[in-house]
Amino acid sequence: MLNDTNNKLLLVLIGLYLFTENSFSQTYYSNKESSSFGFTVGLTSSDIYRDTIKYESGIFFNAGFVYTLAVTGKANIGIEILYSGKAVKRSKPIVKYRFGFVDIPFYYQLKLSDNFKLNAGIQYSKFILSQYDTLDGGNSAGVHTEHLKTKMDDDVGLLAGLEFGVSKNLFVSARYTLSSKSFLEKNSAYFGVFQLSFKYVVFRGYKQLFNKKQETAATF
Repeated sequence: MLNDTNNKLLLVLIGLYLFTENSFSQTYYSNKESSSFGFTVGLTSSDIYRDTIKYESGIFFNAGFVYTLAVTGKANIGIEILYSGKAVKRSKPIVKYRFGFVDIPFYYQLKLSDNFKLNAGIQYSKFILSQYDTLDGGNSAGVHTEHLKTKMDDDVGLLAGLEFGVSKNLFVSARYTLSSKSFLEKNSAYFGVFQLSFKYVVFRGYKQLFNKKQETAATF
């Protein structure tokens, strides 16, 4: 009699376990985005200030990667790694000066809506190379390029910008970055840079509320 009762109790416990496992065996996700990763490419318009020649603005390109992480429902933290070409020029004589930097912008992003965001933060710029181009009729490309010795070096700047969603994954962003040398150093030349870029999101992460095993059917 006692063994029969124990067997029935064991069956009840097994049944409760399987029912519980079946009831909570799904994985639930929030519809709120927690992170995103994408690519960005665009144009860079640069000015050099405190120079003695009064160079004109030049156009070059930028390209790289973007990662954002949600910190609240209305705010993200963003970081990018970009190759940024910064250029200036002279008209008389015709000379184009080009500077290559690896830029790492780090910013706070305020989400006014899903399609409109404001950015503000700082940017570290690592100097990579510099060169200048002059007209050369003897060259098949019509241009002669040489290495440029320059005092432009690594820099830290302040940035502000906005981002507008064209579609779910495609965004247009505009940003202005000003070197901290503009107020920390009195005699150094520095860049002011405007960037217009397109960002395409290739991955989105969502907040996971529960993470259980796959649903298992009861066997009793």
